[in-house]
Amino acid sequence: MNSIYSLVVSCFLYLACSNAKPNQTNGKITGRWLPVKTVMSCVEDGKKTFEKTDTNFTEMDLMVFKENGTLEDGGQRYEAYTIDLKTKELTLQEGNGDGITFKIRTMNPEELVIFREDEEIFKRTKRQMKLEIYFRRI
Repeated sequence: MNSIYSLVVSCFLYLACSNAKPNQTNGKITGRWLPVKTVMSCVEDGKKTFEKTDTNFTEMDLMVFKENGTLEDGGQRYEAYTIDLKTKELTLQEGNGDGITFKIRTMNPEELVIFREDEEIFKRTKRQMKLEIYFRRI
């Protein structure tokens, strides 16, 4: 069980250390978005080792994307965002300038789905981590 917790913590640390791309432009994401579900999964050597789904979100988790690229984040982690509609990427930027880039799977007036996939070799085992976040506009 400790290895699963270590894996989850390692994944979040890895995601948090990614740098944002500076050449992205603002898009049609402006407005109020509430996360409604996250799914984190791991596949090692072709076998799914775990999948964790979280649906415990409240109005406190609301994210407000503004026209000028700033972000009001109820979780108080992110301060800005950039979006590239050509590559379908959304980068959420922290106050220290670090950012996490997600691919956009779905973006329409009611729903936004973003995901991030990472691969690594850990103890000679190929590990693929995937994080999906589902939002609805309110």
